[in-house]
Amino acid sequence: MTVQLKDDLNFRLRSKKALKNKEGTDGWFLGVYDDGLISNGGSKTDKTIWVLKSVQSSFNIISKDGNYCLGIDDGLNMITNADPNGNGLFIFDWQPNGRVCIQSVFHASKKNRTGKFGPHLGVDPQGGLIGNAGTGEWGQWDIVPVSEGNTTTVSHSSPDTTSSSKPSTSPSSNDNKPTIVPSAHPSIKLLTDFAKHRELWGEQFYVEQKFTKTVDAKLKFMVRLPNLNVKKWSVIACAPPSPLQTQMIKKASLTIYDNTGNNEIAKGQLMQAGSHYVMRAMAKGIPKQHKIYAHYDIEADLYSISLKKIVPGQFMPMVQPLNPQERAYYLQTTNFINYNQPQFQQWIRDNQLHPMLLTDGTVESVLCYAYRVFLFIKLHFDYVLAKDVLSGRKATDTIAAKKSDCGGFSILYSSILRMHGIPTRILIGRWALSGTADKQKVHVVGEFYVDGCGWVPFDPACAITADKTEPFTKFFAQNSGEFITMHIETGIHGIDNGVESKHQTIDFLQSICYWVDGEGNFNNQESESLWTVTPQQK
Repeated sequence: MTVQLKDDLNFRLRSKKALKNKEGTDGWFLGVYDDGLISNGGSKTDKTIWVLKSVQSSFNIISKDGNYCLGIDDGLNMITNADPNGNGLFIFDWQPNGRVCIQSVFHASKKNRTGKFGPHLGVDPQGGLIGNAGTGEWGQWDIVPVSEGNTTTVSHSSPDTTSSSKPSTSPSSNDNKPTIVPSAHPSIKLLTDFAKHRELWGEQFYVEQKFTKTVDAKLKFMVRLPNLNVKKWSVIACAPPSPLQTQMIKKASLTIYDNTGNNEIAKGQLMQAGSHYVMRAMAKGIPKQHKIYAHYDIEADLYSISLKKIVPGQFMPMVQPLNPQERAYYLQTTNFINYNQPQFQQWIRDNQLHPMLLTDGTVESVLCYAYRVFLFIKLHFDYVLAKDVLSGRKATDTIAAKKSDCGGFSILYSSILRMHGIPTRILIGRWALSGTADKQKVHVVGEFYVDGCGWVPFDPACAITADKTEPFTKFFAQNSGEFITMHIETGIHGIDNGVESKHQTIDFLQSICYWVDGEGNFNNQESESLWTVTPQQK
């Protein structure tokens, strides 16, 4: 029987099936006895029952009595007093054998005992509890749901296909309570189920826009150059595009402050950089002051987007068509979107990613085709953190590595669609959620254009990390209105920083960039940034 992992699910975690537990019955179950966590609890007590609580795109594991929260501490030990919003956050990674590995979100960048990233809850051969297990036998569990005194073990419905779940640096963009299902569901069959594709996307649709909230977003940036006597500071940030169907920018500004952070010394001015606009603030260096602060402020109305079927007799909303210049711009190849490369075109042929001629003589509609490509990326690629994208984010880089981050997947998806005449635009920015010094909430999504319908959202990275339920449409053709776009398309060219004679190019400008003119060196430089988002009260 296949079960869904969701809020308030009562279950037991079984590490070993055949061994006798402390009650003398079969199966070792994780439990809390006399305030101590043990690996060989029994199945006849509430002490081994746990309850799932969803937190954005991850889960807490709470004891049934509510007194304990499972987690992994800084030493990678299993603990029961975890922070539900920190080291008590987990994702579930289903294995081909039907068991599950439970990985720490908080410590995802740390290596486990196998040398790979991502520590997991586990039990060693002696029965010791560990928080640094890998995905082998030590780190695998059976999920045994508890329902009216009965238990049912999760099992696979078909063992022939596998997929995996990887940690995300970003939250779910739609539903903050994702469901997770085992990896051996018949997902590959869905990829070629053209009747299902038509059922989902074969009708006429319109784009429904709904206001979500007004936010004040601020990126606070500090840089300190102790070994450099600065004569001139130049600070640059994007001028966020507006209007978009997902945002209306009400105000945006860039300001430089002195080393106290209190005294304003320069305001940003709007300037063009190729096809983009940026804000540049320039200030003279102050003697013996080696530090400045910069504030990048955005006030925006945000909107969610979803596709709605047009029922017979319903009024068809008017859609502004792309003009020839716009269409050419959103179909062009770039340094990243390099679908004109022979190896990429061969990869498309090898994987049958052209629009299909169906048995009834028709060709896949744009929406059906775009959905099939979206499914293909979700089922065949792995998500990694930005720091682990070692080969680059060009489309050809990603198909070779078979893994990438949000930027790489948005670029790959755009490359496939543009190659087949479907305009796309990549939206580069940040989640409309406050971050921390370590989690800056940067993200990349995109939209493709359908004639007669408009711009349709897509987010392949979140589909890989956070959508575990067929037909995998949580991040296709909808946007939750929790994202602020800072610029459209990669590559801001022709940036005049006012310091160097040569104009600069920045591929992803989601932060604040700076240049200086002065004497000395950049040794021991320090920088900090913090992204905060505050919803306005109605």
